[in-house]
Amino acid sequence: MKNQLRAAIVFYFKGEKFDFSAHVDVDKWLREHLGDMEYVYDVIALANGLDRYRHEYDVMVMEPVFFLQGTGLAADHIMDGVFDLEGFQVSYEQKEALSALSPIAKRYLDIANLEDHPSIQAALLAAYHAKR
Repeated sequence: MKNQLRAAIVFYFKGEKFDFSAHVDVDKWLREHLGDMEYVYDVIALANGLDRYRHEYDVMVMEPVFFLQGTGLAADHIMDGVFDLEGFQVSYEQKEALSALSPIAKRYLDIANLEDHPSIQAALLAAYHAKR
């Protein structure tokens, strides 16, 4: 499942209320933009017909972004409109590591589900991270 977020922002410009939202691809945000919030503002702006050269954009980027809902692993890291990017990164890396380790556990230890063997899972994760 894709890691996506619904991001929203509300701001006022010249007495007019702007209520924008857009879907943000969290994997792309991290991979290509290293978690820079500027990407999120750009996604919201483009989805709502606003470009960087308008005064409304300058006002918009001064307001906080609220994250309303998510899919995939990203959904577990939203609380009260705030997305825990660092927590997501840790969980994502853990999931990636377990994806790499599960076939090894199956092949060499005949363990179908590492979660059923927490001490072995912890040992394999420690070995995996020690190599890095």
